[in-house]
Amino acid sequence: MSLLRLVEGATIPWVSIAGVGVVTAVLVGPVVWFVRDRFSERRRERLTLVSFGLAMILVPIALGLSLAFGVPRFVPSFDSLILGSYLGCVIVLLGEQTLVPKRLRAAD
Repeated sequence: MSLLRLVEGATIPWVSIAGVGVVTAVLVGPVVWFVRDRFSERRRERLTLVSFGLAMILVPIALGLSLAFGVPRFVPSFDSLILGSYLGCVIVLLGEQTLVPKRLRAAD
């Protein structure tokens, strides 16, 4: 839906989408690799559920606060944030599948 709204607009903010994607990849990549290295599969499953639950609580609160107090000027739209974050996560997953040897990403 965010992609469709961005395509319908007059201009697509490629710079902010790419910037958010790179920042997301830089932040998400090491966290994912650290968690995979340190925790068992069962524990990672539990951490995934907890972090998804926290995201489901915090994202609407952050959206409400930003709407109540005004969106910062450096954010062109929430759609570019959503699309950039999605692309950053895809970059991390593709990078892990193509660059990291299979023996290093094998399950415990």
